[in-house]
Amino acid sequence: MTTNKKKIWLVLDSRGFGGIESHVEQLALGLSNARTDVTVVFLNSYGEHPVHKRLLYCGLHCDVLDGRFMSLWQAIRKGKPDVIHTHGYKAGILVRPITKILGITCASTFHSGEVKEGKIKLYDWFDRHTAFLANQVYAVSTPVLESLPCAAKLANNFVNTHNTPPSDGDQIAFVGRLSKEKAPERFVHLAKRFPHLDFHIYGDGPMRKQLERIAPQNVTFHGAQSDMRKVWIHIGLLVIPSRAEGLPMSALEAMARGIPVAAFNVGALDKLIQHDQNGWLIKQGDFESLVNVIHMWRNSDAVQRAQWRMRAIKTIEQRYSAEAVVPQLLQAYTAVAK
Repeated sequence: MTTNKKKIWLVLDSRGFGGIESHVEQLALGLSNARTDVTVVFLNSYGEHPVHKRLLYCGLHCDVLDGRFMSLWQAIRKGKPDVIHTHGYKAGILVRPITKILGITCASTFHSGEVKEGKIKLYDWFDRHTAFLANQVYAVSTPVLESLPCAAKLANNFVNTHNTPPSDGDQIAFVGRLSKEKAPERFVHLAKRFPHLDFHIYGDGPMRKQLERIAPQNVTFHGAQSDMRKVWIHIGLLVIPSRAEGLPMSALEAMARGIPVAAFNVGALDKLIQHDQNGWLIKQGDFESLVNVIHMWRNSDAVQRAQWRMRAIKTIEQRYSAEAVVPQLLQAYTAVAK
């Protein structure tokens, strides 16, 4: 079977937009550009979904199921995909046993490195301990890889660089879920150190009300964005103050547009960011060094900013673009299928 005729399903359970959804969107577009028959399958419908809408606009095929295990079973038996690639704990837990029984090649990617709580902790444990049912398991960072109790491979997140205009903005921004592992309160405290500068938060989550209570007037909360492509052009510096990460899609999206990233050294960010070359990598929790980076970036001239932009774009094109990563993934699909 030739690669361009493979029928590949990307399966996830999603209520909104985040790192996993961004990864699936980029993967679907990359596989489509590589002339595969790709379908994105949403396990359940939670109303209008931004990724679903954009994929349909790009001419990709999407299916939305009703959340029942039997519907998933029937869809797989009827669709007969060559490869199913799961993303997120619910997709992995439900899909892997079905593919094992039906003899379909299955791949699973683990994205999350943060510590889980409550019911999610139980689901996450079950997801990781049934990962061995997949033919191939991927992790987006070394900490995530080391947390898996089965054989797995490190796989780069990536972005499609076609029709990606460079940013000409100067906003200092946080992009991501407003939750504990992302440490958005550090971004708010950073804004307090620069009352003369404007800081922008793009995202939503359980910490939003708390953050709005403590945020100074120079912080603007924009909420979750259905299409970040309209936002990136206004951003000049992305700050990632996270306590835990894999390889965040926000960093890749930013750097693909020439936006340097200032981040604490977590997850696989040390593989992406070269300190003071294409961004800044700061020791975890070293807040004063982060403050110094903001000063340096703000006081830099046009020549220095152009160098940071060029190096950021080059890093993505060479190592984290669809052109660099998708062919490797297709080879892996073929190898495990054999």
